[in-house]
Amino acid sequence: MAERADAHRRRVLWRGTNTAVLTVAVLALLVLANVFAARYSWRYDATAQKIYSLSPSTHQVLSELDQDVTLYGFLQSGSAEGDTLRRILELYDRNSDRIRLEVVDPEREPATARRYEVDTYNTVVVESGDDYRKIDPLSLFGYGAGGGLEIRAEQAITRALLDLTGRGGKKVYFLTGHGEGTPGGELATLGRLLEGEALAVETLNLAQKGEVPADAAVVAIAGPTRDLLEEERQRLEEYVRRGGRLLVLYGPVPNQPRLEQLERLLATVGVDAAADVVVDPERAFLGQDPLSPMPLLGSHPIVDPLQRGDLVLVLPGSRSLAPREDTQLTTTELLHTSDAAWGETDLRAQAVRQDSQDRPGPLALALAVEGELGQGTAGTGGNGQEGGAGDQEAASGTAGQGAAAESGAAEPAGGPRPVAVVVGSAAFVANDYLDRVPGNRDFVVNAVNWLVGSEERLTIRPKELASTPIVLTPGAVVGIFYGLVLGFPALVALVGLGIWWRRRHA
Repeated sequence: MAERADAHRRRVLWRGTNTAVLTVAVLALLVLANVFAARYSWRYDATAQKIYSLSPSTHQVLSELDQDVTLYGFLQSGSAEGDTLRRILELYDRNSDRIRLEVVDPEREPATARRYEVDTYNTVVVESGDDYRKIDPLSLFGYGAGGGLEIRAEQAITRALLDLTGRGGKKVYFLTGHGEGTPGGELATLGRLLEGEALAVETLNLAQKGEVPADAAVVAIAGPTRDLLEEERQRLEEYVRRGGRLLVLYGPVPNQPRLEQLERLLATVGVDAAADVVVDPERAFLGQDPLSPMPLLGSHPIVDPLQRGDLVLVLPGSRSLAPREDTQLTTTELLHTSDAAWGETDLRAQAVRQDSQDRPGPLALALAVEGELGQGTAGTGGNGQEGGAGDQEAASGTAGQGAAAESGAAEPAGGPRPVAVVVGSAAFVANDYLDRVPGNRDFVVNAVNWLVGSEERLTIRPKELASTPIVLTPGAVVGIFYGLVLGFPALVALVGLGIWWRRRHA
């Protein structure tokens, strides 16, 4: 009897010991799991546009941070914008030890809001040392082409980081005063795209300003409808000779086939612009509009990424271009038409038809110009007048690379420097085309980045939080009706009937 009691005690002790050891082991595993989860968190962004993921460019900026930065998020909890912004800010905090995130409720902490002059929910302040940048909601969100919420937060925050750390701020000036498009109006999408590349975008009225600002990395002339003043053309030539870069979008101008001063400026950089409208039946947009050709791509760092991505462009209302034979600069054909195209010279014709006066294809539609533009480098304008290397301008052409150095535009290591990109169309950068045609978007951004001096600059595109509708075919609608409305309830009823029948006859 005593032996049985002793055996029972040993069994109880053994079971108790096993239970205690197992409990301790489970607790230890839970603690370890929490420690690993805190240190090595892992998330998967299942959204189609990777809305809750940072771009490689932002990761690069964060990895190169050499000073502490605090992100203040004045967020409205419960709103789509506030919740989305919180997740994006947490990504910055999680991916850099230099970033510290503080979420502030302006109503509970009014002193903090007053300190940064914040009076609107969903505002972000990026602070480093004694300096800070305030980003308002209009810069963080907008409405996309699909009507959904467009998220621009990553663009704006990363740009602010670059500004604060002294690595951003290269400026692109859009010339005004001659009917050009501006980033505040017809070219709003282009302006946002360039800001997403950490570039500052401003306008320049050269007649008022008197000179090109020293910090101009690129001067863009986007679709002028009136000619430059001679003095303006001279200032721009001086700017180019000092190392400045031009982006010229020069399409056909209604009722004014030639802008003499602008074409003299183009002649200075080695480009002739024809007074025609390109017709390309073989490369017509959607196979229907030969006046909106879909050009073939050349070989150049600007268009090579488009080749790899199999992207196409649409250039509505284009004029043809050609490199000048007497230029010392190097011109590369970026875009060109098919052999079946022609340059229609009768701009008043009701119907286009090729004749002996027209320029036969293939025709160049965009050129990249690089090299050294010394005081002796000039051509003659398309109308026979002397080009932009007049004596007066030449005297100022000895300034070397002053503009490039002052603007911060990077110089190529040992290679020719970019001088200009000239495109025979301006309409292709209109908001509608940039929103709808990805190739147009990438081409103009790549062109500006090449001019600035780095093809590998930031590429942070806005992301649209749009709902994707499910389109059902008539067959799918019938199938869903019979399957869910009739089939599934009938199946449940049959199973229940079978169970009832079995229990009744068991």
